[in-house]
Amino acid sequence: MAKQKTQNNQVSQQASEPLDGVRLELVEVAGQAAHVLGFPRSVGEIYGLLYLAPNPVSAPDICDALSASKGSVSQGVRQLVALGFVNTARVHGNRRIHYEAVLEVGAVLRQGYEQTIQKRTIVAEEKMKGLHQSLMVQKSQLGPDDYLLIKDRLQGLTKVQKRIKKLMPLITALLK
Repeated sequence: MAKQKTQNNQVSQQASEPLDGVRLELVEVAGQAAHVLGFPRSVGEIYGLLYLAPNPVSAPDICDALSASKGSVSQGVRQLVALGFVNTARVHGNRRIHYEAVLEVGAVLRQGYEQTIQKRTIVAEEKMKGLHQSLMVQKSQLGPDDYLLIKDRLQGLTKVQKRIKKLMPLITALLK
């Protein structure tokens, strides 16, 4: 029992110490990556922290290590668990729920791609169709130059969208 308490204290102490060096850099990079993908920066920071943690970490310890609010951490770990990037874990002798990162980065990337990029691509495609339809409806209200300009720009965006759509099966294959 004393050995278990010592281990729990070590986990708690490691997680609540200020981040430095490579750990801090990875947490920052993970936060930036999450932001680029449309997630809150804190979600990436939490994943980065957990990814480098040697043992499962509790929410209060995550708050301490990242100097983050309870609400932000609670929301972040819920989102990460729902995405399948983080698992919950029980630590013997501790009643708190702890969290650990899924270390198989390929699985995390695949899951993130399927749940975010693919869905956003489908939504963007639908919006582009709507823009083309709106342009046709508003054609009579636009001057000929405006109409041709907008039509040309939408066609350019549609070409890019089609190229991205052609790449998606390749990306899916690379992530498997």
